[in-house]
Amino acid sequence: MIKKIDKITYGKTIYYSDELKEDFEKTNLKRIAIPENFKFLHTNWFYNLCSNILYFVFAVPILGIICLFCGIKVKGKENLKELNGEGCFIYSNHTSFFDVFDNQVLVFPFKKTHILGYTDALSNKLLKVVTPMLGHIPIPDSPRTFRKFQESMEYYVLKKNHNVLVYPEAHIWPYYTKIRPFISTSFKYPAKLNRAVLPITACYRKSKLSNKAKITLYIGKPIYPKLDLSVNENKEYLRDECYKTMCETAKKYSTYEYVKYVKKVNDDEK
Repeated sequence: MIKKIDKITYGKTIYYSDELKEDFEKTNLKRIAIPENFKFLHTNWFYNLCSNILYFVFAVPILGIICLFCGIKVKGKENLKELNGEGCFIYSNHTSFFDVFDNQVLVFPFKKTHILGYTDALSNKLLKVVTPMLGHIPIPDSPRTFRKFQESMEYYVLKKNHNVLVYPEAHIWPYYTKIRPFISTSFKYPAKLNRAVLPITACYRKSKLSNKAKITLYIGKPIYPKLDLSVNENKEYLRDECYKTMCETAKKYSTYEYVKYVKKVNDDEK
């Protein structure tokens, strides 16, 4: 039974305990250690040609049509002009399966956007080949892989002007209409490379045809590191400004709560 309260509609209820660690979108993919021979950086012209054909000729048009068919909208594209064509770091909330591709194909259809993620996407032979060609970069799990990872960030963002997409909430909470707390660790990348942080907030509205929720992506203004701050200070500054922007956007534009999330109360808290 769906209960309506003001402009927000509640349907399914999910109870949670930990906003930082719980994940409500399970897959059958296994998380693995990054292979010893994994290449973070690809400079071979033939590999990149094949990658670009797969990405721009097949993935972007097909997935773009899927996004539009599913009613995903984008607002705030005028803010992209402030980037002046430079590569940036996109930060977005993690609330849908569409997160895998909606930012890339609807916001930046003509610019390569890499996505940072776990090694689930490398867990079988097909994915190990295809997902890196589509821009997936695994999160480093050792000093050795971090060095190679950092080199790839510098090459793709600074030299090639590609974007990097980060989901700082880390775990998917389907249809969640608020912004969960996230730490500042991933903001060290734009702080160190002196590139903009672009906050993009997925907000939810009610479908006109059903009780389902539809996504609208709101693009915020780019946030740049401050020249008078250190890398660590900028890391905190960028995180705080990005989080504030996303919280304000979600509060203003998420008008429909298809799934209600309720925090469990321990006996000693009652």
